[in-house]
Amino acid sequence: MRYLIFALLLAFSTEVMACDICGGVNSNASIGLFASTKFHTIGIKSSFRGFSSYMYGIRHSQEYLFGQEIQFRTQIHSRIQLMGFIPYQYAVQKRDLGNDYVWGLSDPTLIGNFILFQDKDSTGITKNFLTVGTGVKMPLGKTVSNSNSLKNLYPGTGSWDFLIMSNYTKQLSKSWGWQTEASYAIKGKDSYGFQYGNATLLSSQVFTSRKISSFRLIAAIGLQFENHQNSRLNGQENSSNTNAGFILSTKGSINLMTYRWLWSLYLQQPISQNINSETIHQNFSGGISLNYLIKKSKK
Repeated sequence: MRYLIFALLLAFSTEVMACDICGGVNSNASIGLFASTKFHTIGIKSSFRGFSSYMYGIRHSQEYLFGQEIQFRTQIHSRIQLMGFIPYQYAVQKRDLGNDYVWGLSDPTLIGNFILFQDKDSTGITKNFLTVGTGVKMPLGKTVSNSNSLKNLYPGTGSWDFLIMSNYTKQLSKSWGWQTEASYAIKGKDSYGFQYGNATLLSSQVFTSRKISSFRLIAAIGLQFENHQNSRLNGQENSSNTNAGFILSTKGSINLMTYRWLWSLYLQQPISQNINSETIHQNFSGGISLNYLIKKSKK
């Protein structure tokens, strides 16, 4: 049971964002690690991301994005989980000559996660765990055409996006484990013919668990790599603003689980990147979340 709880904690430590902001380069939606099937969940998350924009090597603006998100998960089958995310975003661009503000509903995301393999030892502890998932991001958020200079600050992309993803967890010892995840997002066109490039995400982290009184504390640290292809306009590569690039980041999380509540804090810092031909630089990001655990009714 303790390792199922560990997996549940780590699942909520991952970052889930619904939109492509600041050069279209942003993490794919993530299902994290959902080994436990004992709870339905509902919660909220607050997040922050910072960017700097450059022209001819000189910084001309800074962007700050603040997100609020309602998230839920329901266990519809012993091997099938359904997850949803409804985000709202407030963005600020600060320039020497003034500031711009954009806010509104972001694009909701719905994900189905399917448990393919779960290997347990003689005591019932999960040793190996494999899932695959598929999801859709719906174009319900506030958006504008690509001719608007603030296009990448808007919370919605205006396109239907589809995701495929896979997660694997290996329990290494009583207190240590390893988790890795891969996902690929297929980006659609908006009503103006603009299309962000498809995106790949790879992540890997080690985690450890410590009991504190009647609580359980989980800490995780690892690396995350993101790659984004060129954006397109009416089927042709958008040479004026490709939005292509990669980011390699360190990431860490701390999670505390009480009887009914799960508290999570995550931090992420890029260590190597090249976004939109180095005209955009992603800075520190982080967030906190709180989820209420609802025990699944027995049938």
